[in-house]
Amino acid sequence: MVDELKKVKKCYGCGAVMQSETKDEVGYVPAKKLSSEEEVFLCERCFKTHHYGADHLKEPVITHDFLALIESARKKNAIFVYVVDIFTFESSFNLDINEALHDLDVILVANKVDLLPRSTNKEKLEAYVLRHARNANLKVKQVILTSSTKNYNIDEVMKAIKATKNKNDVYFIGSVSSGKSSLIKTLLRNFENVTSRYITTSIYPNTTIAVQEIPITETRTIYDTPGISISNSLLGVAEKEVIKLIVPRREIKARTYQISPNQSILIGGLARLDYLEGPYAPFTFYFADTVKIMRTNLARADRTFENIVKTKKTAPISALVTSLKDLDAYEFNTYEDRKYDVAWNGYGFVSFKGSGKKIRIYAPKGVAISYNESKI
Repeated sequence: MVDELKKVKKCYGCGAVMQSETKDEVGYVPAKKLSSEEEVFLCERCFKTHHYGADHLKEPVITHDFLALIESARKKNAIFVYVVDIFTFESSFNLDINEALHDLDVILVANKVDLLPRSTNKEKLEAYVLRHARNANLKVKQVILTSSTKNYNIDEVMKAIKATKNKNDVYFIGSVSSGKSSLIKTLLRNFENVTSRYITTSIYPNTTIAVQEIPITETRTIYDTPGISISNSLLGVAEKEVIKLIVPRREIKARTYQISPNQSILIGGLARLDYLEGPYAPFTFYFADTVKIMRTNLARADRTFENIVKTKKTAPISALVTSLKDLDAYEFNTYEDRKYDVAWNGYGFVSFKGSGKKIRIYAPKGVAISYNESKI
C-alpha cells in the first residue's frame, strides 16, 4: 500500500495542492492545519504574501539569471509571448513563471491545441485559459490557441505582436513542455524576413543564459529563451524513453469508461484512479494512445498494479515506480454538479461530471496533481 493517504485541499490564493512535507515548496502548510476540518485557507507562502508581504522559495524554477533577463526586457519595454502546452496546461502554466511576468503585458499562446479532440469547443477553451490567467494576476493582452505542427493560428501570433503599440523586441517565454521553439520555427516559415541581420545564439548580457536572437526587422528581434524546467512534472523527472511514450504525437482519442463504485483504473505503470463512492458514471481519460489503460476491481487493484509493474506488462514503465510505495495517494469529494478535470502533471487528465463522488488518485512521488473545472 502507499505510505500515506492525503486529503486534497487547495490554496485559494495560488491554487496549489496543499502539502505538509516540504516547507520550501509551494502549497506548504503545517500538518496540524492540513489535517483540520477547515475547508478554505491559504498556504503558508500566500498567507505571508497577503499579510506580511513576504515571499520566499529556496530553489525557484526561475533562476536569478532568468529574472535578470526579464528585468532587462522590462526596461526595453519589450513584448512578452508566454507559451503554454494546452494539453498539459497545469504543468506548463507555472506559478514561478506567472510571478515573474505578473505585472507585464503578455500575449498568452496556448499551443498544441491539435492534440485535443476536434470536437473541443475552442471558445470555451480560450475562456478557460483566460480565467486561469486572470486568477494568476497576469496582464493578458490576448489569448491565442495555436498548433505549430498544424500551422493553426500561427499568423495570429504575428498579428498580435505587430498590433502592440510599441515596436520593441519580443521575448518568448515558456516551460520545456510548451513547444515554444517549434512554434517560433513555424512562425518564421510563415514570415518573410527581409532584414540584413542573421539569426544568432549568444549569451544574454549579464547572465549565463544562451538565447537565440532572431531578427524580424532591422531594429526588432525575437528572443527565444531557454525552456524552463518544471520539477514537479513527469516531463521533468521521467526517463527520455518514458517521455517519448507519454507525449502525444497526434490528436488524443478520448477513452470513456462507465465506472461503478469500488472499481479502479490503472493508467500505465505510473498512475491510478479509484472510484470509492458515487453513482455509476462515465469517466473520460485523455492520454497518449501509447499509454495503456486497464480497469479492475478495487479489491484486486493493489495486486494487479504491483504485478503489471514488476512484470512490465503495461506501458509506460518507469524506474520512478517499482511498486505502490513509490506512489502518493490523494483523496477528494465532489460537491457541485459540474464537470471536473483531474490532471497528472505532464502525463494526462481525466474528466467526469457530477457531485457526490469520492475519488482517490495516485501519482509518482514528486509529481503534482490538480483538479479544476473542465477545460473541454
